[in-house]
Amino acid sequence: MALVSLPGMAVAQSYDDRPRAMPVAMQPEDENSSPSPSQMLVDERAGGWVAIHHTPDAGVHTDLCIAGSESEILMFRADADSLQVRSADDHWTLANGEKGDMTVSVGTYTRVFHMQANDATTLAADIRADDLAHLLDAMATSHMAVVKFGNRTTLSVNLAGSIPVLDRFRGCAETQHFANLGQGAGQKASPF
Repeated sequence: MALVSLPGMAVAQSYDDRPRAMPVAMQPEDENSSPSPSQMLVDERAGGWVAIHHTPDAGVHTDLCIAGSESEILMFRADADSLQVRSADDHWTLANGEKGDMTVSVGTYTRVFHMQANDATTLAADIRADDLAHLLDAMATSHMAVVKFGNRTTLSVNLAGSIPVLDRFRGCAETQHFANLGQGAGQKASPF
């Protein structure tokens, strides 16, 4: 496992150097193009959850924040243009643009997302900042999320370890001015 030191920034673990490749659903569109200083860096990992960010220029800027279950059943993505809820499975064979509903239930929170295939294995839906903040708040108070795809498939997602990961995602999105996703359950208002 390689560590990368970024000038003036905290040490971050490079996800690219791991034998287990970055899940396709978490990669920016240009990640597989020509060699560049573009990197995906791990910010936080706990339980079965991971928060990462993408830097196009070896750590000078961040253009993408991502967090999600390592199973890829439930993921969140933020950049300058949008906030998204995503789900992926390497065994899916989705048609280009295929659409369907994904219901996420966490405690008393339930929301239906109108998903669309980004590629053969990934579904995505845009979400407003306040709606995503409500979902993240619900996840911070529960141990399990239930994700249902249409009327066919229901999967459970263990939320153990998600609080520090989702807090890191909230911080990344706010620091980069992508969105204000509220104060996370594990975040402190002051470092003192």
